[in-house]
Amino acid sequence: MSIDARCKEQRPTADRMAVAFKSTAPGSKQQAQALMTLSFLVGMWADFLSDEARRMDKALALETCGSAVTCGESLDNSPQHN
Repeated sequence: MSIDARCKEQRPTADRMAVAFKSTAPGSKQQAQALMTLSFLVGMWADFLSDEARRMDKALALETCGSAVTCGESLDNSPQHN
């Protein structure tokens, strides 16, 4: 899922959370629930961005190597592996 798609998916939840937080009494059950929802959404973004970073690292490694054979040959011919 793209960042844009994830934003669109979470927008209604974030909007409901903001309204619930602003329109209820400080310290109310609704505010506590809104903060728990916020915490959950932030955690989802952390997981998503971590996965995205791993995916990009793999893509960059493939781009740098060109192909698995080329990477394997360059590693096998390096002084530290001989």
